[in-house]
Amino acid sequence: MTSTVSVSKGVFAFKRKKGGKCEASSVNYWPGSTEEERDTTFNNYAKCLKIVTNVTDTLQKKTHEKVFTELLEFIESAHQQKDPTCNHENDIPTACLLTGVNMPDHTAIFGSIRDMVLEKVSPHIAHLQSLECSTVRGALFKLISQLMNISYSQELMEEETGPTVKRAQCTMAVLSSWYKEQMTLKKNSSPTKAKGSPLKGKKRMSECPYVDSSSPLKKLKLDKGKRKPVVIIFEDVESFPSHVLQDIILICREQVRNIPFVFIFGVATTSAALHRSLSQDASSCLAMETFQAQPSTHYLNEIIDNVLMSAKVPFHLGGRTFKLLLDVFLYHDLSVKNFSRALQVCMLEHFTSSAASALCCPAASRKQVMKAMKSAELDSIRKLPSFRTYVESCPPKEQAALLLDEKETKGKILELLMDLESHYARFCTLVKVVNILTNTLPRSPLGRQVREVLATCLSHSLVKREEYQEVQKMLKHLSREEITPIISKALTLLRDEAEDDEVLEDFHSDLSLILGQLNSLNQLPEQETKTNEASPVAIQAKDRFQLKEKLLEMATKNKKANPYEEVCSQLLQLLDTVFSEHLKPPSKMPLHEVLFFDSSTVIKRQLVGMTRGAVTTALANPHHYLQCECCVLAEPSNIVTSLPDVSVAYKLHLECGRLINLYDWLQAFISVIDPEADTSSRKIDKTYQARFVQALLELQFLGFVKQTRRKTDHVARLTWGGC
Repeated sequence: MTSTVSVSKGVFAFKRKKGGKCEASSVNYWPGSTEEERDTTFNNYAKCLKIVTNVTDTLQKKTHEKVFTELLEFIESAHQQKDPTCNHENDIPTACLLTGVNMPDHTAIFGSIRDMVLEKVSPHIAHLQSLECSTVRGALFKLISQLMNISYSQELMEEETGPTVKRAQCTMAVLSSWYKEQMTLKKNSSPTKAKGSPLKGKKRMSECPYVDSSSPLKKLKLDKGKRKPVVIIFEDVESFPSHVLQDIILICREQVRNIPFVFIFGVATTSAALHRSLSQDASSCLAMETFQAQPSTHYLNEIIDNVLMSAKVPFHLGGRTFKLLLDVFLYHDLSVKNFSRALQVCMLEHFTSSAASALCCPAASRKQVMKAMKSAELDSIRKLPSFRTYVESCPPKEQAALLLDEKETKGKILELLMDLESHYARFCTLVKVVNILTNTLPRSPLGRQVREVLATCLSHSLVKREEYQEVQKMLKHLSREEITPIISKALTLLRDEAEDDEVLEDFHSDLSLILGQLNSLNQLPEQETKTNEASPVAIQAKDRFQLKEKLLEMATKNKKANPYEEVCSQLLQLLDTVFSEHLKPPSKMPLHEVLFFDSSTVIKRQLVGMTRGAVTTALANPHHYLQCECCVLAEPSNIVTSLPDVSVAYKLHLECGRLINLYDWLQAFISVIDPEADTSSRKIDKTYQARFVQALLELQFLGFVKQTRRKTDHVARLTWGGC
C-alpha cells in the first residue's frame, strides 16, 4: 500500500469485495456500554427491521396486484387483436398508468412492473427516465442500448458498468434487424448463426444473455411464430421535454410494423396533462388506455394496520412521533417510501438511546434476555419514569422488593411487559371499533380513517375529548335502521380479533345483547297509554317567562323514554365504560418506554429540515459546526477577529435598523477584522473592501439583505430576530 500513501498525487478507489457488508451498518459501530448489550440491541433492531421490510414489500405487491395484472394482460394482447383492415393498425399501444404525486415511490413501482414483464411477458424491455433523456439522440441511445445489450441476470447487472454498443450503431434500422434476428432464433430449435448481421467484425448481437441456458429468462414460454412485444417504460413522462417525447413517438411509429412496440407512461397527475404536452401528430399515433394505481394513502393504511398495529413487530410509535410522521406524509410528499425510512430512523433512535430497548423483542425470547441481564442494565430499567411511578404506587414491602431483589424485579418486569402488549393489542382493536362507529357520521368528528383515530387515542384519553362528546350526541339521533348495520360491523370485527381476550369477549357479548334488543323492538306489543286523571296543579308564576320555564320542567319530568331511547342509552353507557378503561394511551402504562418510542423532538430535527435555523446558527456561532478553537465565543453576541468574514458581517448587521449604511457597515467591519487599522482615513485597503463585498454578496444570496432604491448607498434588512 506504499504506492497509495500520498493523497496529493491522486485519489485511489478500492472496490468492495462481492458479498461484503458495509462497515457503517456493522455492530462494531453500534453504541452500548457492554458488548453483550450492544449485540442484544443490534440484533433486536435487525429483527424488527427485517420484519418491517418483508411486510412492506409484501403489501406493495398486494396493493398494486390488480393494476399490475391488468397491465400485463394489456401488454400481452396489445398486438394480437389488431384488424388488418383497420386504419389505425400502425398506432402504438400505450398504457397510461396514473401513479399519483408520490414521486419517491415511483421507482419501486416501475421496478416491480419491469420485473413482472421480464418474468411473464417479454425479455425485451427498456426503462427511461427524464434525467437521462434531455435530447432525442441521447434518449434513443439509452433505449436501444438497453434493449440490445443490457444483462438481465442479477449477477451480471451488479458488475455491468454501461452498454457496450457504440453510439453510432444505436439506430432504429439496427434495432429492427436485431429484433428479426432474435425472432429467427426463437423459431429455430437451435441457435444457429443468422446471416446479414448489421455489426461487421464485432461480437454478434445474437449472443445475448437471455439466450444462454443459465439465464433465469429461460422460464419464459416462447411460442413459435409469436412475436414478443418490445416494452418501453417512460417513468416520469410529464418531466420529459415535449419535443423529445414527440420525436420518439413518431420514430417508433415508423417501425411499429417491424417491431411490436408497447409504451407504458407513468403519469403523476392526469392523462389530460399528457395530451396537453403532445402535439396532434404525436397524440394520433397512440392507442392509449388508462390504468389507475392505488393511492399512496391506501398503501399507508395497510402499513399502519400490519406494522404499527400488529403484534408481529414489538416496536411501536408513541402519539407525538406518529402524528409527526403522519403530518410529514400528508403535507409533504405522500411517499410511503419516505414514511418507511422515517420509521427506520425512529427504530434506530429507540434501540441506540436506551439500554432498556434490549427487552424490545418478541415475547418468546424476552425471558431469555431477562435472565442474561446484569445489575447495571436492570438499574437502567428501574430508572425509567414510568417504572418509578409504578413502584411509588405499590405498598412499602413491594417497593423494597422491586428496588433490591433482582429476581422479584425481573419477574415483575416480564409481567408488566406482558400486560402492556395485551393492552396494546386490545387498544388497537378498540380503535378500529371506534372508527367503525364514527366514520359515517356527519362532519366526521374523529376522522374517517383508522390512522386519525389512532393518532388521537395514542396521545389523549378518548372519552375526555370534545370530539367524542359530539359523537355521542350524533349516535343518539341515529335511527334504528342506521345504527343496526354499524353495530353488526363492530361485532364482526370483535369476533375476528377477540381471541383469548376476556375483555373483548365480554364486550362482544354485551354488544350482541344490545343488537338483539334493537332487532326485537318491532315484536314488542304496543303499550296502551293510560291517562291518569289527576287533580289540576296550580302553577304560580309572576310572568309568562317563568310560566314557560315551569311548564317545560313539568313536561320533562312527566316524559317517559321510549324503548329505543332506553336501548341507545345502554349502548352509550357500555361504550363509555369500555373506552374509558381500555382506551387509555399506552404512555400511561408502566414500562411503555421499552416498547414505544415517543421522542418527536429528536425525529423532527432529523426529518424536517429547518434551513433558516441552521443558517442562522452557523452565522451566529460558527463553532457549532466548525468545532475549531478560534471561533469559540464566551457569549453568543460577542464578535472576535478570528470569525469568518460572513459571520462578522452578519453579526454587525444585527445591530442596524431597517436600512443599513454601506460605508458605516464597512468601517465597522474593518475595525473588527483589523483593530489596528486607521478607519478615520478615506483610503481603504482594497483587500478589506473585497472581503466585505464578498461577505455582503453572500448575505444577499442567503436572503438577509437586498438593494433598495430609497437610498443608493444603503441596503435593506430583510430578517429580524437576532441570534
